[in-house]
Amino acid sequence: MNELDLPNHYDDLDLIYNEIWTSLIRGKKDSKSEFHQCYVSTYSDDYPSLRTVVLRHANKDNLTISFHTDIRSNKINNINDNPNITVLLYSHDKKIQIQIKGTGEINNQNERTSEVWKNIRSFSKKCYIVEQAPGTKSDVPLSGYLPEHEKTVPDDEILQQGYKNFSLVDIKINKIEWLYLHRYGHRRALFEVSNCEIINKQWLTP
Repeated sequence: MNELDLPNHYDDLDLIYNEIWTSLIRGKKDSKSEFHQCYVSTYSDDYPSLRTVVLRHANKDNLTISFHTDIRSNKINNINDNPNITVLLYSHDKKIQIQIKGTGEINNQNERTSEVWKNIRSFSKKCYIVEQAPGTKSDVPLSGYLPEHEKTVPDDEILQQGYKNFSLVDIKINKIEWLYLHRYGHRRALFEVSNCEIINKQWLTP
């Protein structure tokens, strides 16, 4: 910060780009980070579909971010129909908004998900053993688990049955928009990428 309480990245596109990736990488590692959760928007038949997911991977080298979900979920159907995805992250503390536009790639029961599944904690694997697909209508409140699994974490043999439902969605980034809110004047920037390289970086009017 300088005497006007402005961060170093305030007027520097390169520092902003580095700050974006620092935030994303910290977000995927630190559950307390405001960037740990993000909003993912996909196309659906009637309305844009929006939900909160956990940022699971962020790779600056190949310009991808990723999240986990159930292969039976509606978001998977949306991505299969139209792979264009918008992701929104916001930090109330830093007054920073990051909007990412990209193309989704679904991984299920392949080498990528096999490696990731090995490192997922048991209580997270439990999410994928629900009997019905997420969003299935019901006349009564329910968790989706069998009664014997409601309040406990099943053994590894049962948890492994959820692997078939586990999917990893990689988002290949095409554009990143940055918005920084400050009392002396906001800053907004656009970064466009192709083949893992920045092809355009420019300021936008906030």
